[in-house]
Amino acid sequence: MKNKIFNTIFTLLFLTANAGLCEQTRTAVIQTPLIKFALAMGGVILSSIVIFAGLKIYKKMFVDKKNHDIIKDEILKTPKTTEEAIKFFINKNKLN
Repeated sequence: MKNKIFNTIFTLLFLTANAGLCEQTRTAVIQTPLIKFALAMGGVILSSIVIFAGLKIYKKMFVDKKNHDIIKDEILKTPKTTEEAIKFFINKNKLN
């Protein structure tokens, strides 16, 4: 256990010593994470655009467009009879 801790501290000292002494190493260390982060964010943006376009195409081609006879004002009105309530429920939940 002591040997692992000693090796870890020893390795960290030598790895960080080069970054403190070299001007070139310091700038390379800073730019590499920024470039990796920018590439990762670019991948996220690209994949979200691809998913969005795919879902739009899927919706246009495969989702059935049914004309429902519910007007937006009728959604807020309470049905007065049982038959109206059943028709409203069926139309609203697209069960027909």
